[in-house]
Formats: sequence, structure tokens, C-alpha cells
Amino acid sequence: MKKIFKSIVAILCCGAVFASCEQEAPEVNMSVDLPSIDVEAQNPESVAVTLTTDANWILTCPDWVTPSATYGSGDSIISFQFASNYKDETTTTRPRTGEIRISGGGSLTGKGAVAVISVNQAGYTYVDPNPSLGGITDAEEFAAFIVAANSGGSLIRWTNEETGEILLLADIDLSNEAIDWQALADATKTSNANNAAGIVENTTPFEGVFNGDNHKITGFNPVVVLGANQTFGLFQVAHNATIKNLELSGTFNVTATDQADAGMLVGTAIHSTISNVKIGGKIVSAGTTASKRFSIGGVCGYAYAGLIGEAEYGKTLFEGCVVNADVEFDGGSNQANGASCAMYGGICGFATTPNADQAHKVTIKNCTNNGNMNVKIGRCSGILATANTGVILEDVTNNGNQVNTVANGRLGNVVCNISHHCTLKNCVNNGDLEATNNYTGTVGGIFALAGSATITGIEGGGNYGTIKTLSGAGKYIGLLWANHNNTFPTKNITASGRIIVDGVERTISEADYMENIGYVKDPSCVTNIMWSAPK
Repeated sequence: MKKIFKSIVAILCCGAVFASCEQEAPEVNMSVDLPSIDVEAQNPESVAVTLTTDANWILTCPDWVTPSATYGSGDSIISFQFASNYKDETTTTRPRTGEIRISGGGSLTGKGAVAVISVNQAGYTYVDPNPSLGGITDAEEFAAFIVAANSGGSLIRWTNEETGEILLLADIDLSNEAIDWQALADATKTSNANNAAGIVENTTPFEGVFNGDNHKITGFNPVVVLGANQTFGLFQVAHNATIKNLELSGTFNVTATDQADAGMLVGTAIHSTISNVKIGGKIVSAGTTASKRFSIGGVCGYAYAGLIGEAEYGKTLFEGCVVNADVEFDGGSNQANGASCAMYGGICGFATTPNADQAHKVTIKNCTNNGNMNVKIGRCSGILATANTGVILEDVTNNGNQVNTVANGRLGNVVCNISHHCTLKNCVNNGDLEATNNYTGTVGGIFALAGSATITGIEGGGNYGTIKTLSGAGKYIGLLWANHNNTFPTKNITASGRIIVDGVERTISEADYMENIGYVKDPSCVTNIMWSAPK
């Protein structure tokens, strides 16, 4: 009888187990006693957090946070250690934030839970104990300033107390100053892309106002090699900055092994203004070993109109800039002609805005290039190589002559490529453009390719220079452009100059000049093109 009773009890117990398996698992409880953690930049102390839960759990956190455990089960005390956000006593570092996430209990029919801890680490601000000089007085002080400006040091010493600007008080000759330009380049990285720009952690941009007060800086003779995502110039990165009233000259020698951007004055300009600047001397490059964008500009390598970390609309402006520097630029192994090519622009190499947002603009206005271009690269122009998105060229002039030995490029003496939401107004080319070396690409007096229906328009200006190329370029040869490949308003432009193909000059007159302005996909959008016989 006892055996029968035990069997019945066993069966009932098994039934209860099966019944419980069919029920939904209870919700998981998971909480922490510290919803946020704040730590110092220098010598941060470890912090212990009490986790209360009845589930198995796993933990993720930023790479500068080290937990005592990354997984476990049930209630736990987890200790966190934090990397230092401090370089040295003279270097300013930015604050940083992140999230610690602890999750668990999400198996089968159970409902998982997550506990989130925000973690904030302070930055370090250097306060210069020396009194302000009111500006930069000599080459030694300028060398100290430029190192500080590109590495996060305090700029108080050179700030004018009345204006709040970094003020240049004398002409500067850098030829005898031992500045480690390569070290500055190696410490600077961006995440620049076709429609986005970013400043990599531990890279400190210049964010003030630099007023050259119409003084000259000579002897700027860096020789640097750039790696992946590096950017270089006298100012590596300008963010929400103004640089004005300055003459800069020297021999600027820069090459690359990966995607990179370089400008003699500014490597990367983000939401910044550069005005009344003159660039002289020589720009030299042996190109790049990578099949990625390598953009060089006489003033700036890469320009972006957004404002990093802010929702407000951004703008970047180049105004009243003059480039007198001659260029020798061999693209190296990168002889492509697209957005990932080696490229040069007298004012800027590559300009763009965020995701075709029309509220952001990069504007190049009242700027002139007088420098000659002896190059072997897929895109080369006196003003801007690539107008990618949201760029305005207004009242700009190229007087420089270009000889390009690339086999297949997109060549225009004002701008090479024009795309989304860009505008050209009163753009003038006076320089000659010669493409050699069995050339099969596009070549036009003002621009090479305009291929987007969202281009705002092209109006005014004209070409007065000679186009010299080979018959391999086919139909994409023109006094004004090579390839007008979409529908957008184009009007009131003067066609002049000459076209020479295979050493033979075309006879162009008022009767047939429209046949020589360049390829037009939709002639209805091109109006009032005027002829002016070349002198």
C-alpha cells in the first residue's frame, strides 16, 4: 500500500513540474545602486557598483572602462577602473562619456532586463601660469603656439586680452625653428568621409580666432608622410574657428600611405571661416600608395560645413583667399579619377556637407588662384577639386595654367566634379589646361563633370583659356565644360579661348561656338551662352 501511495505522489509531482514548464517565466529584476558615475581625468579612483538581480547577466562598457567581471549570476558587487584622460600638465583634453550596460534574463519566454550606468570622465584644462604677451611676438613664440594649438595646450599666453584673438604681432620666419611636424601629424586623426566629418578622440582642433594682422609667416617647410585618416597643415584641424589676415609661404611637402587630407594652411576645416589669406611658395607631393582619397589644397585639404556634436546648421567660408603657390603633384599608385582619387584644388581639395542637407553650406567666395599646376592626378583645379555636396563657388577666378599627365582624369580649371545642391556663380578661368599622355578622360575650361539633377545652377563667368588635349578624350572636350550630364539651369556664361586636339587648333567662330562649349545632355537647360573671340 505504501508503494502505491509513493507512486501516486511521484506522478502528481511530475505533473506539477510539467505544468510549471508551460507557464511564462517571471519578469527579471535588475537594478544598480549607482545610475551614474563621475570620475576625474587624472588618477581616477575605482568605483564599486552593487547589482541586484535574480538572473544570469552580462556586461558591456567603453574601452576606457575596465570592470572586475563581465558576466555572472545573481546579486554581485562589480568594481570599475578607469583609464586616465590626462596627457601632461600643458595639454588640454576633452571630457568623455559612455554607458555601462548590464543585461540578462532574456531566455525563451522570459523577459530580459537591462541596467544602464552612465559614466562621465572629466577633461583636463591647462591654465598657463605665464602672463599673456598680448600676441605672438617672434618665431620662437609662434613655434610654441602652433604646437599648443595642434595638441590641446593653453593659448592664453598669445591671446590678446582686448580682442580675445590670437594676434600675430610680427613677421615670422620658421626656417630655423625645430618643429616636429611629423609628430603633430601622427597625433591628429579625423573620420572624414564623403558626407561626414569627425574628430577622432584625443585629437584637439584649433577653435579660436587667429588674426595674422597682415603679417607674413615664411619658411614653413614641412616634410610629412600621412597615414590612415590623418590630416595636416599649419593648423591640423580648425573647428568653429576663424583664421584671417595672413600671408603664408614655404615648401609644403606631403605624401600619404592611406586616406588623408592636407592643406598648406589648414588640413581639415569644420564650420570655420578662412579669410584674407595669401599662400605662396611651392606645394610638392609624391602622392599615395593607397586607392583612397588623398586631397590637397593650397589653403585647405578638406572642408566640411557641419558642426561636430551640435544640431545647429554649420557653414564653412573661404573668402578673399589668394594662392600663388605652384604645384607639383604625382598621384603615385593612385591614378583614379573618382571621389577616392588623388586630387588638388588651389583653394581646397574636397568640400562637402552632411547628407545633402541644404541648410549647410561650404562657400568659396572672391578667391583667386595664380599658381601653376604640373601634376599627374585624376582631379586638379585652380579653385576646388571636388564640390561634393552643398558647395557654393562665387566670384572666383583661376589664372593658373595646368599640365596634367594622368591618362584618364576629370579635369576642369575651376572645379572638377560638381554634385548635389552645388552652385557656381561668376566663375572665371583664364588659365590654359593641357592633358597629355594618351589622355582619354574629360577636360573642360570651367568644370569637368556636373552630373546631379539637384545642382542649384550655374550662372555667369566664363572661360578664356586654351584647352589642349588628345583625340582620345572623344566628345568630352569643351571650352566651358567637358560633361554637362543632367538637367539644371545654366545661363549667362561667356565662351572664349581655344581648343587644340592632337596639336591641331579648331576653328571656332560665332557661327559654331555652341558646338564647342562641351557635351550637354539636355540643351534646353542651357541658355544665353555668349561668344567672345579669343585675343
